[in-house]
Amino acid sequence: MIEQAPRIAREFHVGVGGDRWALTRDVQTGQPYVSHRPGDDAPEVQLDLGSFLVLFTGEEREKLLDLIASLLPDAEALGDAGARPGAARPLPFVSRWLPSRQPRAPD
Repeated sequence: MIEQAPRIAREFHVGVGGDRWALTRDVQTGQPYVSHRPGDDAPEVQLDLGSFLVLFTGEEREKLLDLIASLLPDAEALGDAGARPGAARPLPFVSRWLPSRQPRAPD
């Protein structure tokens, strides 16, 4: 018998045929993936999260995206991110390779 690594899973979709889909994380490596348990006696399939999002376009994908979105805090819950210690605020895009947009003084 093959021993499975410890994992944490959150089911996000159950199909009409009994197929079950879950967002899963390997506890040892921290890597996320999607596990699919077919409704029949077929073995469980594990899909890389990125591959799943690229290859699937149906209801399963939409439900996974809904689950991922539900894991993020709402903007109202964050309040003013600058007022809380340790809160991260997105940095404006700055590139050292682009010329400055400031007008130069005439020579």
